[in-house]
Parts: sequence; C-alpha cells; structure tokens
Amino acid sequence: MASVLSVGWMSESDLLRGAAAVACGCGHPAAEELLRESDLRVVRVVDALNCERRAGGAAGVVAGSRVLLGSPDFLMDHGVDLGGLPPIAVDDSMLFLASDGRFAGVVCLGDG
Repeated sequence: MASVLSVGWMSESDLLRGAAAVACGCGHPAAEELLRESDLRVVRVVDALNCERRAGGAAGVVAGSRVLLGSPDFLMDHGVDLGGLPPIAVDDSMLFLASDGRFAGVVCLGDG
C-alpha cells in the first residue's frame, strides 16, 4: 500500500492519478504499484501524453497539465520550488510530483 501526501492545492486523488498516468505512460518501474493503489482508492487513471523518462524522473501531459514525477532533484532541475514540502526524511520509495511547475505532493510507495 502507498501513502499520498498532498501539499494542499491538489487533491490526493488527483496527485495519485497524475503519478500513475505518467508512470504508466513512460514505463516507470513504479507504474504497477501506482495502478494498484489507484484501484484500491477507486481513482480513475487517464492516459498521459508525450511521456518521457530521464535520470531521476519522468514527465508527461495529464489532462492538459505538464506533470513531473521523480526525485526532489529532478523537480528542482526543472525549476520547481519545493518550499511547500513539509520536513520529511527523503528516501528512494518516494516519488515527488509537480503539475505545471508547481509542487503538488509526494507518493510514498510500499508504505503500510
């Protein structure tokens, strides 16, 4: 089971939907787990467009918004301000998400 932490402006469902769509669209290793979590939470995953995977993360367009998914460094390298990030210990099980250049939250895989 995964946990989803939104910084407040995006719902947990939308955050999970965006993460799953981009992960599936680019063949990210976390795609299967994100789809399972979406099914458990009854979140409908839409197709992402123009997906690409690079070192540290992935990107794609979900419902008209440019979504970045990956490490904090990946998001910051793309100009995302992580100022809304609560103080947490970052590890490899965490996927950070931004939409249209704005930090939205974190999905922690394998939690619980």
